[in-house]
Amino acid sequence: MGFSVPPAVVMEVETMAIQERRTKSELFREMVRVYRRFREQRDRDEDRWILGIVAEAKAEQANNPARTEEMLKESDRLSRYGARQARKLGIKPKDIDRIVHEHRARQQA
Repeated sequence: MGFSVPPAVVMEVETMAIQERRTKSELFREMVRVYRRFREQRDRDEDRWILGIVAEAKAEQANNPARTEEMLKESDRLSRYGARQARKLGIKPKDIDRIVHEHRARQQA
């Protein structure tokens, strides 16, 4: 496998390899392992954060249930806000499905 890195990074990796008495390949493999663990932890943290928000919303709803009239009013307010933002950004109704699909594809990548 080959890839390019800036000369400063090359020097840093070579220095680390010497200091740790390891090969550059060993350092690279370790970096991949560490990054994989970082991503897994980040995803777990994000999931916990989302679950926490959902739990807060459920608790709020249980303690202070919204009336149908309030929910419809909020839905209308959000719809108007979304329409204003779409006009500001030049988004047409026909573009929405494509934009949502592209966003979801990027999220899964």
